[in-house]
Amino acid sequence: MRKIIYTLIAILGFAKTYAQAPLGIPYQAAARKANGQALTNTAIKVRFSILDSVATGTVAFKETHTTTTNALGMFNLNVGMGTAITGTLAGVNWGNNSKFLQVELDTTATGNNYSFMGVQQLMSVPYSIFSGTSKGSNANTMLYLSDGF
Repeated sequence: MRKIIYTLIAILGFAKTYAQAPLGIPYQAAARKANGQALTNTAIKVRFSILDSVATGTVAFKETHTTTTNALGMFNLNVGMGTAITGTLAGVNWGNNSKFLQVELDTTATGNNYSFMGVQQLMSVPYSIFSGTSKGSNANTMLYLSDGF
């Protein structure tokens, strides 16, 4: 009987580890040439930086992604799931100061020719990551509640 109880506890504990929300921020864009023509079926590199406090703030996290655009020049990535250069997405202090996402694009896919694409303040949804670290709360419940709204 003890073996059954211990096995059940182990299985439930294992299942709980896979119930965590993934740590990433979805990002979708269209890559275009300077003349506005779509970069179709083209290998590209994208560099994301999370900046602290202001649009020109200190880099809290930086990473790169290599991907290929589709027939319309579109691509989908998840910020936080690339090759880290500085810090980790989990290490960003979401509870302190505003955060900004800076995007750079290398249409040669070499990693040596990035062009600045812009900076945008992150709002609401990424801050749900912080809710999982709030004191006195059940982190799993907070992540599930914030993930659905």
